[in-house]
Amino acid sequence: MTAPKHDGLILFAHGSRDSQWRQPFEAMLERLQKDSDQVCTLAFLECMEPSLAEAIDLFAMQGVQKITVVPVFLAVGSHVRKDLPMLLEQARQKHPALRIQSSTAIGEQPEIQAAIAQFALKAATT
Repeated sequence: MTAPKHDGLILFAHGSRDSQWRQPFEAMLERLQKDSDQVCTLAFLECMEPSLAEAIDLFAMQGVQKITVVPVFLAVGSHVRKDLPMLLEQARQKHPALRIQSSTAIGEQPEIQAAIAQFALKAATT
């Protein structure tokens, strides 16, 4: 029997009514699950499941002690600036023993910006 994983990673995305919209996020999750020793899942702000609260509840039930939420947003708008902190505070109140942190939005990272610029350059030459 393997030991429980104590760290969790949540990719937090907006969500969509179009079920195909989630495919790239599922691909990211599969890669994370393959490459990470943490328990990993997706969570969505709206229109899709699980919600962030549901994902955090599940991790808490699994004995996860520390959760990192990674906003899979290209820019910081009101969802990342206002909604996410409110949701995280609600989760911290519900699960005071959990350590819950959030990274900045992925689009704020220089390596993501560079990868997008390289993709755009390659797209322009094909």
